Amino acid sequence: MRGRGSRANGAGRGRSVVSAVGLAMLGLVFGLSSAASAGDEAATPGRIEFVGRNGIATANGTFHVWQIVEHAIDLAEIEQGHAVVEIDLASVDTGSPRRDAHLRNPDFFEVERFPTARVRVYDARPIEPDAEGRRRFAVRYDVDLHGVQKTLEGEITLVSESPLAFEGGLVIDRLEFGVGAPPRRWNPMSIEAGIPIRFRVEL
Repeated sequence: MRGRGSRANGAGRGRSVVSAVGLAMLGLVFGLSSAASAGDEAATPGRIEFVGRNGIATANGTFHVWQIVEHAIDLAEIEQGHAVVEIDLASVDTGSPRRDAHLRNPDFFEVERFPTARVRVYDARPIEPDAEGRRRFAVRYDVDLHGVQKTLEGEITLVSESPLAFEGGLVIDRLEFGVGAPPRRWNPMSIEAGIPIRFRVEL
């Protein structure tokens, strides 16, 4: 996805890539439209959720329509694995049709011009296991959103070997991707710049 203000910071460098989002938009980051059908949700290999906050309220959102378009992960050499996720931004769902319509318009995601976000996760580095003893990794995310490409840091946890499943997250600064207006102190409705994203992906 390329567009105005597009740039790449380290995309494609380094070792083979473990790609995902997540979410997270990743997480990142990223709610989806009530137009998504039950069939779409059933076909989605996991979930991508995000949190948006302003001075008054917190909105929990999800993306209903996304897919894993590429992956190659060997548990014996997880550091060399990779996966890529594409997210339909129009599928955003925060539980408020009015708010979701605003998120799709040119003031925010501008989905008619930039319908898809693409996330690539890679460079897995072992870190301390979680409280349950599950394997955790610091990873890099190549995020292509709103015509801008950036490499961000995040983490993933191996939650299941059969089926192979990971959970993880990252924080996306939406202003770095030109999404929405900067928050203003005098406007309590302004959305904070940092958007935490959490995801679960089953491969």
